[in-house]
Amino acid sequence: MSTATSPANQVHSFPLERPIARVRKRAAPIQGGSLPYFIAGEENRMVHFVACSKTSIFDLGNPLLLIGPSGSGKTAIALHLAARESSRSRTGEPMPVLYYPAIDFARLYAEAVGADDLPPLRQEINEAPILVIDDLHLMNDKLAAQDELAARIEERVTRGLPTLLTCKRLPSEIRGMRPLLVSRVLPGLTVPLEMPATAARSQLIRELAVHLNLDIDPKLFDLLDRKLEPRLPTRALEAALKQVSLWCRMHDADPTEDAIISAVAVVGEREEVSLAAIGTTVARYFRLKVADIRSSSRKQNLVRARSLAMFIARQMTSKSMHQIGEYFGGRDHTTVLHAIRKTELLLESDSELQRAAEEVREKFSDA
Repeated sequence: MSTATSPANQVHSFPLERPIARVRKRAAPIQGGSLPYFIAGEENRMVHFVACSKTSIFDLGNPLLLIGPSGSGKTAIALHLAARESSRSRTGEPMPVLYYPAIDFARLYAEAVGADDLPPLRQEINEAPILVIDDLHLMNDKLAAQDELAARIEERVTRGLPTLLTCKRLPSEIRGMRPLLVSRVLPGLTVPLEMPATAARSQLIRELAVHLNLDIDPKLFDLLDRKLEPRLPTRALEAALKQVSLWCRMHDADPTEDAIISAVAVVGEREEVSLAAIGTTVARYFRLKVADIRSSSRKQNLVRARSLAMFIARQMTSKSMHQIGEYFGGRDHTTVLHAIRKTELLLESDSELQRAAEEVREKFSDA
């Protein structure tokens, strides 16, 4: 499929190339999307430019870091860029691509240290013609592995070997990321990815319908697009269309408004986060015990964590302030309201608290 551009809505599509990637036997398989191409709107204009560049993108920076929320297509674009770089071999034969989920790299590093056998792993990383490290944020608590990866990236950059990394945000914004690794990753080239918006999302829904052999009236497409939550990943949009397909099979009928409403309800339905889960997640973030957050202690660090937990509980659950207060130590409605309002004010200027709120919410949105 050739690159397509619509001047009216600035939506571009380009075929996704996949390299023959070398993956460790125990590593998770690389997941591919249903569509063999990427649809990019204005929100992903840079992605389109980088992915379709006729020259090596590594001429602009190395390593290359792709950042974006879960489901935005970071892995697909990383592998696409790796495949394009692989085809630039001087010999005419594609260059090998080594792919590691970051968490697997951390595990292999720990195993190599335990077996006192690091040289083979280091050599493999150092000499791979093209390296992809996926989901860097998942090794934020693997400090020794981070330092090792930083050393390997520095070695590869010195050798001029292309290195691609993906992360949900800038590593400097991820709690637990070592300054040494951050300093090796950020000097290269950073490309942000966003969820499909407006025109790109509308086209994506239509393309997925064609892929699933669904003949949907344009008005129903518009209804589906309006009813679905914004900033949904492609897999969620595809899930909605699969629900439409299931409805049609069950009723032996063409898609109707009832089919759309049913699909939106199913995709939108999500088991409500429990107060216990919120308390546990906030406690882990601040390295506290849940019992401490629920206690009567007025220590500043506990009050800060407890107030954030109550704020998130009010945002992400249907629980009343009375129920929230009861869970977090038997506090009354007024105390909960004061904690929430104070947290709201702090979030306007406190970058550390903003980061904490974002990471805790992400734990549930990625679940």
